[in-house]
Formats: sequence, structure tokens, C-alpha cells
Amino acid sequence: MTARTMLADGRPPLILASQSRTRQVILAGAGIAFDALPADLDERAIEAESGLSAPGEVADRLACAKAAAVSALSPGRYVIGADQTLALGARRFSKPADRAAAAGQIAALAGRTHELHSAVAVVRDGEVLFSQVSVARMTMRPLGAAAIDAYLAEAGDAVARSVGAYQLEGLGVHLFERIEGDYFTILGLPLLPLLAFLRGRDLLKF
Repeated sequence: MTARTMLADGRPPLILASQSRTRQVILAGAGIAFDALPADLDERAIEAESGLSAPGEVADRLACAKAAAVSALSPGRYVIGADQTLALGARRFSKPADRAAAAGQIAALAGRTHELHSAVAVVRDGEVLFSQVSVARMTMRPLGAAAIDAYLAEAGDAVARSVGAYQLEGLGVHLFERIEGDYFTILGLPLLPLLAFLRGRDLLKF
């Protein structure tokens, strides 16, 4: 939670239903006071039960589910949920289990354009008040096995923490030749539409 707050006077901190350090940094940087309370969910089970397959719909469903789960424990509070999926055509990616899986993901993405679907939702007392899915298109430069190995050696364990085995705010930026989309969408939290919603609810100072 940040000491400087853009929340309107008297408003309690929001709740971020995520343990993502990147999302926490984004909110704190925007002066949004919040408490972090990660949702305890089986995301793959929710995805399977939903029957959804479109990347944006999956991300939206999971963002809403995370916020709703934490909302049930936090009456009266505004809860933010977020999720992100990576799709290369019809293929969707999950976080790589190990370095070999990371190498395989980068090899599949190299020289091609994939999409990041980032969803954000706000729930209060079990009601979904707002949800938004934003898309970024990411074109990775062609990479041979030697370049992939060199990247993995430099990036270390961080490659297993992100789908696609890269973090654009870190060494992963070296993998790309073109990026189309909002920076916050790429990081996994569509901030501008979220701020617009909060402003519309008179939750912000201006």
C-alpha cells in the first residue's frame, strides 16, 4: 500500500486480489492506496468449468473470479481482480515449468506476433461493477538456439515467473522488434480504463 493516495478523502484503500509484484507497483505508482489480498483459487479448474476458450474471455472470467472470491471476505470494499493470457493464434500459453519449457516457448514465439489479453475487474459485495479486456500485439524478433540460450542464462529464474518466459520491463525487451499496445496492458493491468472507472465512481480526487 502506498503512503501517497489519490483516493478521495475518507475512502478506504482498495483491495488488489493479486500477489503480482508488478501489478502492486503499477497501482502504488499511480497513488492508489490498496491492500493486497491474493485470491485462493484453482484457476485451471475455473477455466475448465467455464467452457471458454477465447483468450480474452478466459482472462475476463479469471479476473472477475479472483475479485469475487476476495470480495466475499471483504464486505463493502472495492476489490480489483486481474488476469492475463498469451495467445499465438489458437494456442494459449501458461507459465513455463522450467528452463527447457521456457526455451520452447520462446522458440515458438520467435519471429512471430502474439497477443496479450489483459483483463481487469472490480467487484463490491459480490457484484461485478466493471470489467475490461485490453489487447497488445507483440512481435518477437527471429532468434536462434544460441540467442535463446544466452537470454535464458542472463534472465535466470525470472523466465519461469511470466507466461512467454519474458518480462518486458526487464531483459525480455531484448527479444522484441515491434510492440503495439498500451504498456500497462503488457504488464498485466489495464490501468487507464481502471482509473476511468474509479473516477466515474467519485473514488479519486480528480
